[in-house]
Amino acid sequence: MNLSIWPNFLDSWVEKFPNKTAIFYYDEQFTYVELQNQINQLAAGLKNLFQLKNGDVVAIQSSNTIEYVITLLACWKLGVTMTPLNPALKPEEISYQLKDSNAKIIIFEGYVAQKVREACEMLERPIDKVIFEGEALVGEKHFSDIFQTTSSHSFGEVPADSIALIIYTSGTTGKPKGVLLSHSNVEAMVEMSIQSLRITENDRSYLILPLFHVNALNFKLLSVLRAGGSVVLRKKFVLEEFLPCISKYKTTFTSGVPTIYGMVANLPEGVEHQYDLSSMRLGICGAAPVSISLFERFESRFPFKLIEGWGLSEGTCASTLNPVDGQRKVGSIGKPMPPQQVKVVNDKGEEVPQGQLGELIVKGPNVMQGYLNREEETKKTLKDGWLYTGDIGYQDEDGYFYIVDRKKDMIIRGGMNIYPRQIEEVIYQIPDVLEAAVIGIPDEKYGEEVVAFVALKTNSNLKEEQIIQHCQMKMANYRCPKKVYFVDQIPKNSVGKITKSELRKMVVEMEN
Repeated sequence: MNLSIWPNFLDSWVEKFPNKTAIFYYDEQFTYVELQNQINQLAAGLKNLFQLKNGDVVAIQSSNTIEYVITLLACWKLGVTMTPLNPALKPEEISYQLKDSNAKIIIFEGYVAQKVREACEMLERPIDKVIFEGEALVGEKHFSDIFQTTSSHSFGEVPADSIALIIYTSGTTGKPKGVLLSHSNVEAMVEMSIQSLRITENDRSYLILPLFHVNALNFKLLSVLRAGGSVVLRKKFVLEEFLPCISKYKTTFTSGVPTIYGMVANLPEGVEHQYDLSSMRLGICGAAPVSISLFERFESRFPFKLIEGWGLSEGTCASTLNPVDGQRKVGSIGKPMPPQQVKVVNDKGEEVPQGQLGELIVKGPNVMQGYLNREEETKKTLKDGWLYTGDIGYQDEDGYFYIVDRKKDMIIRGGMNIYPRQIEEVIYQIPDVLEAAVIGIPDEKYGEEVVAFVALKTNSNLKEEQIIQHCQMKMANYRCPKKVYFVDQIPKNSVGKITKSELRKMVVEMEN
């Protein structure tokens, strides 16, 4: 039986440099030996107080806190599965995830306490509740009371094929699905991240994306700790902190979404010269396609490059990445992260020639075990070891992949396939455009019609007809938006992906 390395992966660094800071958390610093001691003490407390065992599920709902990190690694010491909850979830959504995952305990931050308590009342079974940064009510435990202070702790071996994480998809179509990721999935992804990003013990990641998502977990937390580096942990992204934190902590890389880099690129001119940003070597960009105009605006001002990649929760995090060293193609999602394989296939599952559009599929040790309690959904998504991603794209002659759009977002107008991303790129060429999103809406004549949502830069007077005329100059008329809706900002989910379902609702509201 293969065993997971995770329960003991900090040991070598504790022995090598016990007093090196593993995590910078605001005014606190946690050395490797302090981090390991707290993990062991919490794991012992969870085991003794709640009789947790391999296969049990613990839920956590919190912003990026040190308690979050300690809980994650303590659960893995015990072979216990973690399921993170987005702090923005409402009671009904929390209750759904707790029920679907069969969580035995929920650990939560004080500011979400009321929602958690309401959610637990909706369950048809009891669930243990543990609060931190807040007051425990009758029947609840406080996080600080769980730690066992004995010097010796005994933990069993953890099978590599046991489930480490249940990550819930964003649920843009139907109820969210629980993605089952094993310890071996996570280990494989972390090792790929270390190799692809050239992470060493000298690196300091700047962690600003939410830890309930696989990007932050793998790219900026686990991979850095596995390599013996340091993590600068922040509860969330705060624009005013971005440049000062890089300068203060001498961080070497970060990971963000286009929205974050767009906000940074739009900071007042000259602010970049007020800080020492020389330590930063790269910023990873994922979750949504990056416009070429954003690349150009960002890199014309800041001394580190953006590296675009692509992946899914079902693939534990990332499957392709532009090379850190070597040719980087702006607008491309890069090449497969070894040893993963990526192909472009038609509706029959047959690989298509270079340059031809099709669905991207992925194979590798990072591909999920399946969806929790969703056998039919799993069969549709996993075929012969390949993960069918639902993303439409192509491969160029140099082996670089490009995403055109989501399969489900494709617009069919009068029998013609239209990919919204291609239209969005054209709209982004207009200097006054801050954000753009294109969707299809029902149309009696053509089946679907193209409309665009646009957020403009401050003080812009750009008109709808100017945007439509620009599109008509750049592409066939059938692809051009027939209407443009101006909004203050494009709606997105918690990890920066545009929620096109919300845009479709907005059209109905605006037209009624």
